[in-house]
Amino acid sequence: MRLTASVVIGLLITLVLVRLQVMPIFGLETPFQRVIEACSGLGLLAAALAFDRGDPPRRPWATLTAALLMVPLARAALAYGVTLGEAQLGHVLLILSNVLCIAALLGFRSMLISTGLTPEWTSGARIRAAFLLGLVVVAGSSLLSYHLSELGDLSAMGTREYLSSIVTIISIVADGVILGVGLLLIRLVQPMMGGSVALPYILVAVGGGIFLFVDLFSVLLKVTTQDQFTDAPVPIALATLGWSAFALAGLSQRQLVRRSR
Repeated sequence: MRLTASVVIGLLITLVLVRLQVMPIFGLETPFQRVIEACSGLGLLAAALAFDRGDPPRRPWATLTAALLMVPLARAALAYGVTLGEAQLGHVLLILSNVLCIAALLGFRSMLISTGLTPEWTSGARIRAAFLLGLVVVAGSSLLSYHLSELGDLSAMGTREYLSSIVTIISIVADGVILGVGLLLIRLVQPMMGGSVALPYILVAVGGGIFLFVDLFSVLLKVTTQDQFTDAPVPIALATLGWSAFALAGLSQRQLVRRSR
């Protein structure tokens, strides 16, 4: 099946409906969450492996693969209480995952610019970009400030509680950066809009950007993991969209590479 834009949209809608309407009937909400998290990394791995060693796109796809495959590992480490000194190994992996996501998107940016096919930055484009990035900064800063005010005195926390709070703080900052870079990626692939070449990068941008809004609900609902979004269909749908978008980004990129050979 060819992953066109319309097919991808249909798949995303279907996955969200399955998560919201079908999984609760069988009590499989958490297993479904684990599966789509794993599939996001595996889909990206398929994209990375489609490129030959030395191909410029291989590195950012591989970096993003590593970032997302760390999430299931982090979940498992937290579930089994694996520690690294006084810190939970799962928290360390989640922090590293956020850092690698930023590195991957910056890698996509550099790779796209190197093609020479990106649009010129007119004065109007610069103004629009500055406005959008300003909104991202304001939204991220407001969310971070609210979260810090809710946490209280960090110095009074134990090591594990402290690191858990740091994970959320880093996640908010990282997802804000990812959303900003994701908007830039959409701008860079604008000349290819309407074609299948742009689709993987749009899906990466959407997948990354969505999680800033997931962070918003995490802070407002005072939860620390996405599994705790019980009776909250909006953040559940957003998280499903985010993970699924990453998986489909990787699969659509693999299809493009295979069709070009």
